[in-house]
Amino acid sequence: MKFFPKSLMMGTALLAALGLGACQDKADKQVANPEQLQELIIALDWVPNTNHTGLYVALDQGYFAKQGFDAKIVQPSEDSTSTLVASGRADFGVYFQPNMVKRLNKGEPITAVAAITQSNSAGLLSLKSLGATSPADLNGKRYSTWEDPVDDATVASVVGDNLVKIPGESTDATTALRMNQFDYILAYYSWDGIHAGIKGVDTNFFYLKDTNPVFDYYSPVLIANSKALADNPERYKKALAAIEAGYLYAAKNPEESAKILMKHAPEINPELAMASQAYISPTYLDKNGQWGRFDYARWDSFFDWVYQHKLIDKPFAPQAGVSNDYLPQ
Repeated sequence: MKFFPKSLMMGTALLAALGLGACQDKADKQVANPEQLQELIIALDWVPNTNHTGLYVALDQGYFAKQGFDAKIVQPSEDSTSTLVASGRADFGVYFQPNMVKRLNKGEPITAVAAITQSNSAGLLSLKSLGATSPADLNGKRYSTWEDPVDDATVASVVGDNLVKIPGESTDATTALRMNQFDYILAYYSWDGIHAGIKGVDTNFFYLKDTNPVFDYYSPVLIANSKALADNPERYKKALAAIEAGYLYAAKNPEESAKILMKHAPEINPELAMASQAYISPTYLDKNGQWGRFDYARWDSFFDWVYQHKLIDKPFAPQAGVSNDYLPQ
């Protein structure tokens, strides 16, 4: 579920301690005894974008330091976020509920501990000139795939079973569409859909959740190591308190928080950052104004769909791989 262009990775520094391509940041606000701060590693899923704004706000505004952490936000190599968390080399990772299917099925010790957004903006992006007026019109058209079985089954459920797959990655979905590399792609409106509008490209975007509410799955989420959570719950509660403060700020201050994101990731297109932040900030909070909380029934519903479509051999237990227990009460 990585739909953010690799071209934004230019200028990323090397985080030697982890052997990763990373952007290493320290809170600007000083604390009295910085040597007493505990290291906290947060692995992104991809390059910095508005899914991550609250993390950078927490870093920039000293929320991590206030809770006793020297936080570092790092960029792992592709699809290794869960591996870093499962192996204990990162405390948190940005991930997606569909990607957790294969990890949980393998018994990886990962738990989703916070929902970054409350609304899934994933959908199918195509040029308006293709003439699709509904997802069904994309059936038999060329589909850009990451070759993830859950994603592909989701797309097939939305458009029909005739998937003409074009494997590979697109650094810029809009440009790839205009170059006729494929006809449609699974993307996020919060980034690629908005990016197309900024470029002045006429596109159609069909939200997955509009076709079937079960596809309003949690995307993205923060994951942590299940054993580490059990061994030291207070550490994770304190860290999530800092992260929650960052996302609450970003929800209420989209323009200022976008500026903070760009301060830490200056390679981001400013117009895209501002427009994306204006779109995504309201989705950080639930109807009660709270950040991070999961609706367990909604979580289980998607995993039930995965089992019913034979993407796993046996059903997951209720609330598999998810917990609200570490969020501030």
